[in-house]
Amino acid sequence: MDLDKRLFAYRDDIANIELKGKVTSKEFLEGEKYQVATGISRLFAIPDANTPLVSQLLYGEYFFVFEINDGWAWGQSVKDGYVGYCSLNSLTLDLHETTHHVSAVSSHIYPEPNLKTQPVDMLHMMSDVSIIDEAQTNGFLPLADGNWVYATHISKDYGKDPVSEALKFLYTPYLWGGRSNAGIDCSGLIQIAYASVGIAVPRDADLQEAELGMQLKEDKVPEYGDLAFFPGHVGIMLDDMHLLHANAHHMRVSIDPLRDVIDIVSFQTEKPPLSSIKRISLNL
Repeated sequence: MDLDKRLFAYRDDIANIELKGKVTSKEFLEGEKYQVATGISRLFAIPDANTPLVSQLLYGEYFFVFEINDGWAWGQSVKDGYVGYCSLNSLTLDLHETTHHVSAVSSHIYPEPNLKTQPVDMLHMMSDVSIIDEAQTNGFLPLADGNWVYATHISKDYGKDPVSEALKFLYTPYLWGGRSNAGIDCSGLIQIAYASVGIAVPRDADLQEAELGMQLKEDKVPEYGDLAFFPGHVGIMLDDMHLLHANAHHMRVSIDPLRDVIDIVSFQTEKPPLSSIKRISLNL
């Protein structure tokens, strides 16, 4: 079977044991569960940090590792199923069950419950954290790894509106493969916005278009919250005319007239510039 290697962990030499009988490989492994221990762990298609980023793993996310070689871990994200190579130094086998997620656009991890101490690392929206005691100290809560996070920056609850969540990233710099306010790409923006309301969606724009929502007929007018898909691109509608999207044209998250985006894309591809507009139910 020709399975998408972005979402199925298999190579000629190693494959996820769950794929046995579905793909051809020399060895099938169960893999070992790790957890991301840094604010961001970069994910690559090959074990080379000088190649294009394909995605990012955020603090607290789980990652099944099938191979460790020369400081690289090859595996698969538990959260969105994305496969790739990340630095082994960004992972830990000291697993903690997550209790909250980061609801602020970003926050810091502190070594003590004191805002004057130097932060250990930065956290980003929808990172997972493990709180061991909900009694605050100076407004901070203790993490399972011995560090601290500011209490109002995390939550067990989700937002209600993916558009308002996506708007928090306005002016964030564009980063191919990015999933945070330090840098984000078009599909990463949609994925994080929907994760913020408790809905898991695929990582890449083509996967989102294939799996999400109901396509509008050509005579239907887009509405607030509809997703507009283009060849290799996606954005979310703010009304019937304006699109919020992370884009390489401005190299940031911006708001642009849908018509302008269609015109720009039309110069970049021979395909129809607007692939579809899809309406997403929040009860996925």
